[in-house]
Amino acid sequence: MLRYFLSRLVTAVPTLFVIITLAFFLLRLAPGGPFDSERALDPEIAANLRRIYRLDLPLVQQFWLYLQSLAHGDLGPSLHWRDFTVNELFAKALPISVKLGTLAMLVAIIVGTALGLAGSLRDNGLGAHFVDGAALVGIVLPVFVVAPLLQLGLGLSLHILPVGGWNDGAWQNMILPVFTLALPQIAVVARLMQAALRDVLTKPHIRTLRAFGMPGWFIHVHALRAAFPPVVSYLGLAAANVLTGSVIVETIFGIPGMGRYFVDGALGRDYTLVMGTVIVVAVAVVLFNLGVDLLLAWLDPRVRVESRPQ
Repeated sequence: MLRYFLSRLVTAVPTLFVIITLAFFLLRLAPGGPFDSERALDPEIAANLRRIYRLDLPLVQQFWLYLQSLAHGDLGPSLHWRDFTVNELFAKALPISVKLGTLAMLVAIIVGTALGLAGSLRDNGLGAHFVDGAALVGIVLPVFVVAPLLQLGLGLSLHILPVGGWNDGAWQNMILPVFTLALPQIAVVARLMQAALRDVLTKPHIRTLRAFGMPGWFIHVHALRAAFPPVVSYLGLAAANVLTGSVIVETIFGIPGMGRYFVDGALGRDYTLVMGTVIVVAVAVVLFNLGVDLLLAWLDPRVRVESRPQ
C-alpha cells in the first residue's frame, strides 16, 4: 500500500506544476491588468505600481520569482486588497470553505448511499421510481437555480431559515448552502449506488446467500462493500464539483469563503489572489483524488496489482 501511495504522490507533483504554469501564463496573457480602471491612472503612478509588484519584469522572470515565493509558502501580496497578503486573506476564508465543502460531501455520501440502497430494494417499486425522479431533478437543476428557490421558499416565504450570511458558522446558516452544494452530488451518488447494487445483487455469491435463507437486509449490507468502488471513483470528481460550485454558492449566500475572493480577484485582475485560489483548489482536488485512490485500493486489492509496473 505504501508503494502504491508513493507512486500516486509522485504523479501528483507534475500535475500541480502544469496547473500552476498554465494558470500563471493564461492570467498574464489575458487582456487587461490589475491597475486598469474606468479612470486611467497617471502613467508615472501606474509604472511605479507595476515596479513595486514586479509586473514590469519579463514574464518568465516573474514566473520564476513566483515559484520561489511559492516554495516558501508565500502566495504573495493581494493586488486588490492591498493591506493584506493572499496568505492572510486565505487564513480567514479557507476554514469556512473547507467546513462548507466537507459537510456537503458528507451529506452527499450519506444521503446518496441511503437513497441508492432504498432504490435497489425493488427494481420497479415506488422507492426505485422515487430515487430515479429525485436524482434526475438533482442533476438537471444547477446550483444558481436551486439556491434562489430555497432562499425564496424557506427563507423569505416561510421564515424557517436565514437567506444568507455566515453568522460564525451557526447551523441555521449552513443548512441551505450545504444542501445546495450537496444536491447534485446526492443525485449522482444515489444513481451510481443504485446501479452498482443492482449489478452486485445478481452475482453468484449473493444468490448463494439467498439460497441459505439469509435475510434481505443482511444481503444488502454484504453487497454494499462490493458496490462502493464505482461510488468512490466518482468522489474525486464530486469534490472538484463541490469546490467549483462553492464559488457560486458562497457568492449567492454571502458567505465569506474562498469563493468571494475568487470572484473579487477575477473581476479586479488580482493575479496573486486568483493564482492562490487556483493553487488551493488544485491541491485540494489532487489530495482528495489521492485519498480516493487509496480507498479504492483498500476496497479492491486488484487495483494495487494492476498499477504495478510489468
